[in-house]
Amino acid sequence: MFARDLPLQGSINDAADAYAETSLLRSSGIARLADIPFGPDPAQRMDIYLPDYGLRGHSNLPVFLFWHGGGFTHGHKEWCGFMAPPLLSVPAIFISANYRLLPQVTSEELMDDARAAVRWVLDNISNYGGNPNRLVIGGHSAGAVISARLELDEQRRRAAGIPDGAISAVMAMSGSYHKRTGDVHSDPALRLPVDQPDCAADFSGPTSARFTLAWGNLERDTVQQSGRDFAALLEGRGVIVRRQPFENADHFSVHLDAGHAANAFHQAVVEELRAIAG
Repeated sequence: MFARDLPLQGSINDAADAYAETSLLRSSGIARLADIPFGPDPAQRMDIYLPDYGLRGHSNLPVFLFWHGGGFTHGHKEWCGFMAPPLLSVPAIFISANYRLLPQVTSEELMDDARAAVRWVLDNISNYGGNPNRLVIGGHSAGAVISARLELDEQRRRAAGIPDGAISAVMAMSGSYHKRTGDVHSDPALRLPVDQPDCAADFSGPTSARFTLAWGNLERDTVQQSGRDFAALLEGRGVIVRRQPFENADHFSVHLDAGHAANAFHQAVVEELRAIAG
């Protein structure tokens, strides 16, 4: 699966376009159950990666559900398949989910898709050998914000049928947690009202999930500072937070490196997956 095989979204910038092609190249050929629907829209699809190609009848497997980046306006679930192989050897199930993008939808409708993906996993992953009570979520860049906001917005999370404690850990990488998502809309009428929460840091709902916040030291200063500030904010609320800065990593290499078994972010994910009682 390469960029030319996916729906056209236009160029982001040279660095992001190169990252997209690299991630797709690394993900190509990895066995998956592709385009599993969790809603009626063509964008409401996920890819499920199973240990041993799903042939060995595993059960009780932990699950890592991940959302791609792309500034909320770009991105494909296929960008993240390269993360699967070292996770499958745990063994665990890896899921990469799409969501509808701005400006076609509002930021809250985008979050509805993320919540729908989690609800689908809770309802259906046992059919694939997974344990719905052993769930970790995460994401890169925009996906990091999605994962953090989903867990912390307890009112909408509960309304979507995701109970407290359903998510054991949030693994968020390179997010801008203090930036209002809807401000990406060029039309102010499509943005949420300024008095309505629209960034991950705005939500303070109770959570028992542990958070890992990762970023590269070559990223924009605003991204690094948002990670540090968000960690401090969560710690002030009593949340367990692992800060994970990476040396010599930029916004894209920090994610690409997570496909290696020796990578510290991957190892942190494995630690969280194994920490959940079966």
